[in-house]
Amino acid sequence: MPPVMIVRMSIYYGYYAATDDAHAAEAVEHETLEEMGAGHDQLVLTGLDPEIHIPALDTLISGRSAEAVEADPPYGPLLNSSDDGGTVCHPFTDAFRDALAGLDPEKVPAVAVDWAASAVFEDRNPGADMLAQVLTELAGLARDAAGRGDRLYYWIAI
Repeated sequence: MPPVMIVRMSIYYGYYAATDDAHAAEAVEHETLEEMGAGHDQLVLTGLDPEIHIPALDTLISGRSAEAVEADPPYGPLLNSSDDGGTVCHPFTDAFRDALAGLDPEKVPAVAVDWAASAVFEDRNPGADMLAQVLTELAGLARDAAGRGDRLYYWIAI
């Protein structure tokens, strides 16, 4: 019997801006992780899943109820995926981009504390300081995108 191999897989999340869906879809048409999102303003993270963690942030910054966010999430349908399904990309709604872009930088620490305390981080709390840093970068990305008339997107690569 061959020895058992344990392989740790990381999931990477790229948050990025693009002019439109077609331009955004090109972000996942690369062979390597280093090339993902090439040519786009982006933030690449591990551990911050847009479909799990971002709805709680949307609730905090948009003023929408959790029920409203669940009914109309801040992310949209699949735009593109790699042939093996290991990489996908989706848009964020313009409403989420605008809420993120309009976030007062002075409110970031308080929002990060509330976000870190939300149930989506129940299994592991990344800490409000780390989330404040990420939130500052995401808000800057959203402000830049909104200023250019770009949209926000994300890719997930396994």
